[in-house]
Amino acid sequence: MSENNFLIGKILRQRYQIIDKLGKGGGFGETYLAEDLDIPETPKPKCVVKRLKPTQKSLEVQRLFEQEGRTLNKLGSHPQIPTLFAYFEDNHEFYLVQELIEGEDLTKEINRGWSESKVVEFLAEILELLIFVHENNVIHRDIKPGNIMRRKSDGKLVLIDFGAVKEVRTIVVGDDGQPTSTITIGTPGYIPVEQLQGRPKFASDIYAVGVTAIQALVGKSPQKFPQNISGEIECETLLSGINNDLGNILIKMVKVNWHQRYPNAKVALAELLNIKPNLESLIHQQEQAETIKIDPPIISNISSNNITQPPESQLETPSGQVPLNSHFYIERSPIESECFQAILKPDALIRIKAPRQMGKSSLLSRILDYASQQDYRTVYLDFQTIDPEFIENLDQFLQWFCANVSDELNLEEQLDKYWKKVLGVKKRCTKYFEKYLLSEINTQIVLGLDEVDQVFQNPDLATQFFALLRAWHEQGKNNPDWQRLRLIIVHSKEVYIPMNINQSPFNVGLGIELPEFNLEQVKDLVQRHGLTWSDEQIERLMETLGGHPYLVRLALYEIASGKMTLERLLELAATDEGPYYNHLHRHLLNLQKDENLQTAITKVVNAETPVEVGTIEGFKLRSMGLVKFRGNAVLPLCGLYREYFRVHV
Repeated sequence: MSENNFLIGKILRQRYQIIDKLGKGGGFGETYLAEDLDIPETPKPKCVVKRLKPTQKSLEVQRLFEQEGRTLNKLGSHPQIPTLFAYFEDNHEFYLVQELIEGEDLTKEINRGWSESKVVEFLAEILELLIFVHENNVIHRDIKPGNIMRRKSDGKLVLIDFGAVKEVRTIVVGDDGQPTSTITIGTPGYIPVEQLQGRPKFASDIYAVGVTAIQALVGKSPQKFPQNISGEIECETLLSGINNDLGNILIKMVKVNWHQRYPNAKVALAELLNIKPNLESLIHQQEQAETIKIDPPIISNISSNNITQPPESQLETPSGQVPLNSHFYIERSPIESECFQAILKPDALIRIKAPRQMGKSSLLSRILDYASQQDYRTVYLDFQTIDPEFIENLDQFLQWFCANVSDELNLEEQLDKYWKKVLGVKKRCTKYFEKYLLSEINTQIVLGLDEVDQVFQNPDLATQFFALLRAWHEQGKNNPDWQRLRLIIVHSKEVYIPMNINQSPFNVGLGIELPEFNLEQVKDLVQRHGLTWSDEQIERLMETLGGHPYLVRLALYEIASGKMTLERLLELAATDEGPYYNHLHRHLLNLQKDENLQTAITKVVNAETPVEVGTIEGFKLRSMGLVKFRGNAVLPLCGLYREYFRVHV
């Protein structure tokens, strides 16, 4: 018998006999079906036993477990929360024994779709239940369809699987004796930003309820909800055609900023009940009208299981930035929300680093758009557009910089007035910003500096320029005017220029290294292209392309537009006939310029395990996006690069 099933047949506390395992369980706990032997009935009444396996055992963990047990015992007095029969420690493991709820969770029911009137009834019932929870100073933290049961006996909703129990499973006690939690409690799609950051509120439960209600209305999982640049669910799009009063309640429930949501279930329910009579009347009228309009033969041809490919006109050729309104932009949470929060802070400085075609500029454009929504003035400068002669001389470069910032702010360039020869060139640039730009613009100014790698061509100029940016950032710590200047620096390469640690902007602020897409993000992107693939197909794609955003998007575009099959793409990927020819050839040309890099990549692609190639070569290859690190060793980023460069280098 496996370790996970060893409890079956055992009797705990000389009372609860384990008879079966419920669900798959996980590394931190399992749930079992048991019989209560103390009750003199035949058959014996059944109950649920949860075995919790904390990552670390200590007196502090035991204290917290007992505290959570008391809390669940108090909550269990509500008829729509499972009664807690016992909580105890046995053989250094912790156990909860709870009432067995016979019925099904709401997953299947919600996926079939609900009418507006049914959603209103759901909100009224679940919010009333949450009032009891919140008044006991408890936050559930994992509300979702799978944790809401429809009780078979009376059809009422029952709230199960409180996040507090999950937290006991994952407690680790630090060196200071204080408990910490190594895992964020909650389920992706239903978990709001503040909870991701470890600061759940009562409003966090409101967010999850709102997401669940929207899911029931629109028939989509939360991961497929469109979002705008600030991370807000685009309710206006999702809820078009929904009753305005109901829509407004749901919009408020799922606001990104928890201050803008209902603070707790009591307030949310009060607003719902205030409009409920009128709401039910309007919804009933709408449903009657829809019933009259609908032609039954048309409805019979509709199947929610038929997923068709989007028309080619709706697809996007992967090239450059992903547009702000694109259906194909994949968030790499929590990166976007971290950047949005960071840019709101005085004298903010965000550094975004990743190889080419990994999504740096797309992220930058979204941060700038978010800043614009806060009524900040934004400047976007692409350093790839700078003429080579301006990189030869610091004076000319800073004049170019000031003139372009002025132009982006719709201000007249006034270099003649502020570029006084008696001042040093960096002082002139500082005065231009301080006395002119920051004086003329009274709100925050966000400078988005894209592809700053271009200035690394002149190490002395780069050293001086980045030292200037660091000096401005330092001035913002005490000077209110300079606090209004926020910086976003985007680059691909490692910073090899020698810089004083106190003069470098690359060791302060928020540093972001954009990762590849993970498996779930690739699955999401596959679905957005209208493709119904098996896990095996997705795994085959990732074996060749990894999670490289551009490579994956190009593959899905080629397949979704009908140009080739997955099999044909994988066959041609590493050849000059395939869709990656230009991408691979560009890398090849860059490698051929450096003999040391050629030697290094040859060693990497011909090794079956990670190899060491030297620090500088390893970082340069990673900056190009060709390898990834495993400790001090490197290996090819994906199978495509291994296969291609084995032949061509």
